[in-house]
Amino acid sequence: MASFYAENHLRHIAGLEKRHGPISDEVVTALRTLIKLICRSEDPVEAIPFLDRCISIQESLHGPQSILGDLDEWIGHAGRVDFKLVEPFQLRRLAIRTRLSGEHSWQAAEECEAIARKWASAGDYSRARAFLERSISILEKVHGAVSIEVAAAVDTLAEIGARLTKWADAETNLLRSLHLKEKIFGKRSEEAARTLLTSAIVHANSCKLQRHGTKFESLRKAATAFASGLDIIEERFGADSLEVQKALEAMISAYLDCGEFWKAEPLLKRLLEICERTYGDDAAALLWILAELATGYARERVEDAEPVLERGFAVLRTFLDAGKPIFRRSILDMAGNRKVLYGGSQRGVLETLVQASETFRDNLRKRWGA
Repeated sequence: MASFYAENHLRHIAGLEKRHGPISDEVVTALRTLIKLICRSEDPVEAIPFLDRCISIQESLHGPQSILGDLDEWIGHAGRVDFKLVEPFQLRRLAIRTRLSGEHSWQAAEECEAIARKWASAGDYSRARAFLERSISILEKVHGAVSIEVAAAVDTLAEIGARLTKWADAETNLLRSLHLKEKIFGKRSEEAARTLLTSAIVHANSCKLQRHGTKFESLRKAATAFASGLDIIEERFGADSLEVQKALEAMISAYLDCGEFWKAEPLLKRLLEICERTYGDDAAALLWILAELATGYARERVEDAEPVLERGFAVLRTFLDAGKPIFRRSILDMAGNRKVLYGGSQRGVLETLVQASETFRDNLRKRWGA
C-alpha cells in the first residue's frame, strides 16, 4: 500500500516541481500528505526518505523552527521503529530547541531525557546515561544543583540503571538522590523515606547473581536502608497504615525473588499481624502471606509448616465459600476490604499452598526415612 501511495504521489509531486519549482511550499504540502498516508497505513520507516526531503525544503524556505511540527508528528508515529533510525531526527529536534531556547534551557533538558528514555527502552544503558547526565547538568544550571527537578532526573537515572541491571550505578544514583532529598525536604521526609525503600529493593535485587561475600554485603545494605525508610514511614503514617503495608509487601517480594526466605520471614510475620488487626483473623487478605510462610517453612524448617498450611487452607475455604469472591494483585487495589484475596506473588495462591503442602510431605518423609 505504501508503494502505491508513493508511486502516485511522486508523479503528482513531479508535476508540482515543474509548475512551482523543487523548493516550494506546494511540494512540501504534497510530501507531508504522503508522509501522513504512509504513517497511517504502513511502517513509518518507509516515510523517512520523504521526511528528509520535506524538512530540508521547509527549513530552506522558512528556517529551522518551521520543521519542528513535522519532526514532532513523525516521531510520534515512530514508537515501534528501531531507535537507531529515529535518533537522528530527535537529535535534529534537540539542536533546534537548543538554538531557539539556549543550550541551558528546560526544553533542551526535556529533549535529552526523552532521548535517554528511548535508548533505555532499546537496552543501551551507556547512551541513556550520557543523555540523562547531560539533562541533569542542564537542570542544575536552570534550577540549581539542589532542586526538585534535579532530584527527579537523578531518580530516573537510578530507575533505568536498576531496570537494566546496572546495580552499582543504580545504587550510586539512589544515594545521590537521597542526599538531594534530605537537603530539599529534610532527613525525616516522606521523599527521603521512599528513596531509602527503593534503595533497599535495589540492594536486594542486586544480590541475585553475586558471590557469597558480596551478596552478604548487599543484603546488609538492603536491611539497613529498609529499616531506616520504614521507620520514617511509620512515623508519618502510623505503624499499621496502608503505606507501611505496601512497603513491607514490596520488600518481601524482593527478598523472595532472590531466594532469601529468612530475610522475608520477619516481614511476612509482621505484615500478617497488621493484616489480622486490619482485616480480621480469617480474612482472605491473609492468604498470600500464609502461603509464602508455608512455602518457606516447608522448604527450610518443616516443623513450622503444618500449622501455617492448615490455617492457609482454612482461610482459603472461607474465601471460596463467599458469595462473590474478589481477587486483586495488590493490597493497594482494594485496601480495607476483608473479602478480597490478594495475590502477593505472580503464582496463584492455591498453587502456592498446594506446592508448599507437597514440599512439606516430601521433607517429612525424608526426615523419617519413609
